[in-house]
Amino acid sequence: MESVKISPYTIPGEMAEMKACSLFMNNGKHHFLFNPEFGTSILLDGVHTDQILSGAPGDDLQFKLIQRGFMEVPGSNSCISGESIMPSFFIIDLTQACNFRCAYCFRHLNQKSTTISDHNLEAIVGYISDHCLRNNLTDVNVQPWGGEPLLAWKKIIRMHDLFLEKGLRPIFVIESNAGLITKEIAAEAFSRDIRIGVSIDGPPDLHNSQRKLASGRPSFEKMYEGMQNLRNAGFGQRHGVITVLTRNGYPYVEEILEYFAVELSIDRLRLNVVKDSPMMKDKNLCLTEDEITDFNLRLVKKLIELNRRGYPITEINVMDKLNNLLTRKRVNICNSRGCMGGEKMVAFDQDGRIFPCDITDYKEEAVGSVFDGKNLIEMLEQAHLQNQFFRPKQDPDCSGCDWAFFCKGGCTNAILYKKGEISGIDRQECITNKTLYPALIQMIIHEPEILKTMTKNQIEIV
Repeated sequence: MESVKISPYTIPGEMAEMKACSLFMNNGKHHFLFNPEFGTSILLDGVHTDQILSGAPGDDLQFKLIQRGFMEVPGSNSCISGESIMPSFFIIDLTQACNFRCAYCFRHLNQKSTTISDHNLEAIVGYISDHCLRNNLTDVNVQPWGGEPLLAWKKIIRMHDLFLEKGLRPIFVIESNAGLITKEIAAEAFSRDIRIGVSIDGPPDLHNSQRKLASGRPSFEKMYEGMQNLRNAGFGQRHGVITVLTRNGYPYVEEILEYFAVELSIDRLRLNVVKDSPMMKDKNLCLTEDEITDFNLRLVKKLIELNRRGYPITEINVMDKLNNLLTRKRVNICNSRGCMGGEKMVAFDQDGRIFPCDITDYKEEAVGSVFDGKNLIEMLEQAHLQNQFFRPKQDPDCSGCDWAFFCKGGCTNAILYKKGEISGIDRQECITNKTLYPALIQMIIHEPEILKTMTKNQIEIV
């Protein structure tokens, strides 16, 4: 695939100005035009591609170029890319206790583990509810967090009931190691429409090598039993799967995906590359930059292969980036428009302090408290002016990068945990974007028929 940078030019005989953009070409009938300023795109045929390259797009193409911000004409409205501060995703730290001891965990699990008090939990739910009702928010997500959240299952149920009493029905999303999912918990979660994602790192041997019980024993059987309880309760394959890729699993990316699709009948998962942290006992678990590049290329190749074979599996980060490229929908609060912590998401620790993200280990990053008596929007607007978390991330590599609109320097949380301060950019996300977006564009151009299953029927090129 050839990438061509289109420099700005004026349309002959017109007052229209073409902006700088990138054209991704192949020898077939489809080509991909991308606008790095606004993150918009157009899929072109050969005729329209020639018009772009010759500097003379036709009237019908000009209309679409103006719509998507590729072209400016006097009096036309600019393509809007700004985002307002309006949190609708809320993380609540319920407990630091955990029944597992995962090799890459960044929580202080060997210290005294605490669980949130009923008083503070009710105050947090009340604060979130007031914010939602004041701003007429109905599309709201709540994530009970830990530790292992299911150790505080009764707190989760109480929290769910409190929201219902307020007249709200937020979507509850839990990430669990599944070791505590009994038939009773699975049935109640299903009846309440509480969504549960199960952490699985691959086939039994790989999973057990880095996800052990607190006793030190293997955890796969406990996890699998919990997953089966979810499926038998009515979830079927609709539960999520979260996988952390370390150097242990890096050589076996294809085997992991094959196992999930063929043996476990999983049709979607989130495969996250392990993040560096001072809490991690074994730094050798982290991938090198070259390994991150190689992983992303192999990931896309294997997903395509499985879909060709009739296994409609997708990876959520891939699906979100396809949405970025083709629909510009803001479906991911971490990598659709860079970090949206403190804009679309906030977190609460067990004492009611409010954070832009799940960085509750860094108390100095709190933007306020539910007990301050302050409006959440006003609190965040003030924090944007004062808190280092919200400073723009800068790096020479960002200048002229096609993917800066989506990346914006990457995960602020990852930078803070790795460096102890917020400076520079998240190199891991930078490398991922520079690898994954071109690979996905190549897939869009060459195999558009796979998009339907890879995006769970969200996108189809006709």
